Formats: sequence, C-alpha cells, structure tokens
Amino acid sequence: MQADTVTDPNTTTSTMLYRCPMCKTSVEIDEHFVGETIDCPSCKRPFEVTPPQAWPVSPDEYQLERRSDTPVVSPADVANTEAVEQVIHPVVFRRHLVGTTVCALGVLVAIAGVVAGLTGQLLLGLDPMVMLVVSSVLLVVCGMFLLKWYVESRFQSLTLTNERLVYQQGIFSRSTSEVRHDDVRNVKLDQNIFERIFAFGDIAISSAGQDDMEIIVNDIPRPQEVVNYIRKRQ
Repeated sequence: MQADTVTDPNTTTSTMLYRCPMCKTSVEIDEHFVGETIDCPSCKRPFEVTPPQAWPVSPDEYQLERRSDTPVVSPADVANTEAVEQVIHPVVFRRHLVGTTVCALGVLVAIAGVVAGLTGQLLLGLDPMVMLVVSSVLLVVCGMFLLKWYVESRFQSLTLTNERLVYQQGIFSRSTSEVRHDDVRNVKLDQNIFERIFAFGDIAISSAGQDDMEIIVNDIPRPQEVVNYIRKRQ
C-alpha cells in the first residue's frame, strides 16, 4: 500500500494519504494510526495502516532530479539582455553641402519648368515642349543624386548597445564589424574646420586584439558625443 505524507501547517502532526485496498478510495490518516487497523470511511471494511516505504534512488536518477530543479537560462534569454541605445547614420546634407544645395535648386527649377511646359507657357524663351523635356531630365538627374546620397547614408549605421559597437554598411553586399566595449583600446576622432563648424566628423575604433583600426565611420553627426559615450563604457 502506497502512502504520501502531508504536513498540516497549523499543527505538528503529519497526515498520510492511503488508498483503501478494497474500494481504492483515497483516505487521509494521521501518522499515529500507523501499524493499526482502521475501517475505511467509504466501504467500512478494515485494513491495516502499514508504515510508508522508501525506495532507493540510483545516483543517475538523483542527479537528474537535481538538474530538473535548476533553472535553465537559454542563450536567447542572455541575448535579450542587450539593449540598443543609439543607431547613428552618416549626415547627408552637411556631407554634400554644395551638391545638395545645387540639386535642391535644380529640383525647384525643374518643377517650375515642368509646370510651364504642361501649361503651355513660355519660360526663358523656350518652346513649352522643349522646356518640358529639359526640365524633366533635370528633375530626374537632381533627384537621383539626392536619392543616392540619402540611400548611402541609410545603409550605413553605427549601432551603440549597452555591450558593444556594431558598424554595418552596404546596399546589396553587407559587411558588419563589431567591438565589445570591454575590448575597445583606442578611439580616434578626425574633424577639419568645416566639419567642426557643422558638427560632424570621422571616428576610428580599434580593439585590443587588432593593430589596425577595426571600425572606421565617416561623417557621423556629433562625433564628440559618440566618443564620450564609448570612453565611458571602456
């Protein structure tokens, strides 16, 4: 007969759960009835309350039981502790100040020319159809330059997390470099007078295991703040 021990939190007496051998009903019995014969409260037939038995456990089963009680931390749980704090892209307009200014003016002139061509108005003494074609070409060329510079900036990023620095670049082919904060050995900041006025510059980062600069990021905004962030976490 198998018994499970249950301790009453309000008393010092333990009770044991027995199964009646006659009707198979579970019966809760105080421990001082062990060794005596009692009547089943369900079928009213007597049965002996035998002492509970313990079975030996092999070392392998014991170790397995201990391991099952130990909480398991998966690699995914560890990865989830990393938090992204900043994602920085190179500047666009400050990086190509003259080019973006010329292209922006070209887009405005081209839009005016397209409108004049569509409405049949003379502009600069040109035939409306000629004006429409020239303005459309100018609009496409200037727009392509602006789009190219913007896309190049969006596909370069320096990601700062609480554990590491990750630099990614490339549109079709992608390259990634990363350095943990603990491994950063040197941080170099380069700015000319123009870049200092417009608050952008180049940063180079090397790790303890590399002789050359491992991460080089050009034309990032507020580079001094980024350098201070990295040095604070070294």
